[in-house]
Amino acid sequence: MQAESSGRIKIIANEIESLGSAIKNKKFEISQRKLELARRRSDSESARYQLAEREGAMLASTQNNIKRTDHLWHSLHSKTAEARIFLCREAASLYGLRQKVRRRDNVTEETYVIGGVSIIELRNLNGKSRLISIHLSTSANTQAGASPDHISTLFSYIAHLLVLVSHYLSLRLPAEITLPHRNYPTPTIYTPSASYLPREAYSVSFPSQSLGSSPTSSRTADSRPPPHRPRPLSIDKTLPKLAREDPSTYALFLEGVTLLAWNVSWLCRSQGLNLASDSWEDICDIGKNMWQLLVAPPAQPSSLIRALTAHDLQTKIKKTPKDSPKTTIQRTKSFPMLGHYSHGTAHSFLGASEGTEFIRSWKLPTPTKVVDKLKSTLLGEMASAEWELLEEKEWDDAVQEPTQAVPQEPVNVSDPTSDNKPRVGGAGSIISQPATLDSANSPARSKGTSGWTKLRNR
Repeated sequence: MQAESSGRIKIIANEIESLGSAIKNKKFEISQRKLELARRRSDSESARYQLAEREGAMLASTQNNIKRTDHLWHSLHSKTAEARIFLCREAASLYGLRQKVRRRDNVTEETYVIGGVSIIELRNLNGKSRLISIHLSTSANTQAGASPDHISTLFSYIAHLLVLVSHYLSLRLPAEITLPHRNYPTPTIYTPSASYLPREAYSVSFPSQSLGSSPTSSRTADSRPPPHRPRPLSIDKTLPKLAREDPSTYALFLEGVTLLAWNVSWLCRSQGLNLASDSWEDICDIGKNMWQLLVAPPAQPSSLIRALTAHDLQTKIKKTPKDSPKTTIQRTKSFPMLGHYSHGTAHSFLGASEGTEFIRSWKLPTPTKVVDKLKSTLLGEMASAEWELLEEKEWDDAVQEPTQAVPQEPVNVSDPTSDNKPRVGGAGSIISQPATLDSANSPARSKGTSGWTKLRNR
């Protein structure tokens, strides 16, 4: 029993010793933690010392860096805009885009020229009435259309210049223009819905107007129609003749030139140029719009189109603190709009919210409305024309194959009160007054060549 109790006492003594050493270690650990917490409190107090002043200094330094970077960004954008303006004006100068002003009968007439070719307003594509002498020694008031080569060359120059200017301005035009390239001899234009879409190889070839007109071409051509047919910007016949012989090509051509003019008007609006109005007639004046955009001297601030957008107006109304950085450019007298908005830079990106609000402020008519108005105007002119357009060869055919003349009474030349005066008829007949006068003195004239001359129906 005594040995057993002594053993238990030793075990208890060992446990007491181990617990004492553990308590001692814990106490040492607690003291070390107290020292660590005291050191942290001291560091915290040191960190909080003049914290507001140091935070203000750091915030001011950050804001100054932001202002400096923002100023450099705006300055670089301003230089970029100036470079864009310079390149566009140089391109217009190299293309020979200029204005000619003439005074006739106290009326100022403005005409525009590009590459030595006069720019025709779209409403005047039918041409002006003029007197044409024919082999019958008569004069006929004839509606003569503009030359096809003139029209094709004109719109080719405009398309080239417009693509070049849009490239310099980093803008994507609403209607895509395809310039001539291999197996694609003339420029074409796509509708806005068909622009900038991936196209297969078979649909990129030049759209020949005579494709499918022959059995051979219909057998060899791809049976699948192109998904999006480009609109031509060139013709090989006068516009009135094309309207009679090929109405589908005539409609496509009018749509193409309307899209081209609408691109020019859209480009003017995107660069802040305030057009005379939002009517379709001003859109058709393509030469004036291009000249005002690329050649005309900088306009006064009053002629700039809404130089401040809605976002800028709100920013201007709010009185921001002087030390707050200005992250938006106020487009005022010192900062022109030309070269400002683009699709190629993050600064003043036209697809951003500010650019979208700027576009919404426009009131341009849609291309469909413009082409409908233009088509009705041109077709109305041709329908109301007094004389039908006949080529010189057709006049020769009329002489060789005369039709039966309408009988008429002889004209008494000596009687000034005679009622048998030449009358202006419709499109099916013309009057030759010199021929009528000569018929009284030349009885030997062949039948059917004097008095009224009836033209063949076309």
